[in-house]
Amino acid sequence: MASYDLKCSGCGRQFEVFVQGFLKDQHRVCPDCGGSEVEQLFTGFMMGSMGARDSVACASAPPSGCSHAGFG
Repeated sequence: MASYDLKCSGCGRQFEVFVQGFLKDQHRVCPDCGGSEVEQLFTGFMMGSMGARDSVACASAPPSGCSHAGFG
């Protein structure tokens, strides 16, 4: 299941859509105004190879301060 963060160009509402597979045009509909001029927002994600404590430390530290996943 994939999660996509979207923003409606018409009313400005930001919302999240969960879909199986890729995002399609039928998923790009604003739940508030029904508009179809919806843009996908860039959001980051984390791979599951680090422990929760380590991933938080790396996410908040500059790349030079992180010793995980090839940083620093």
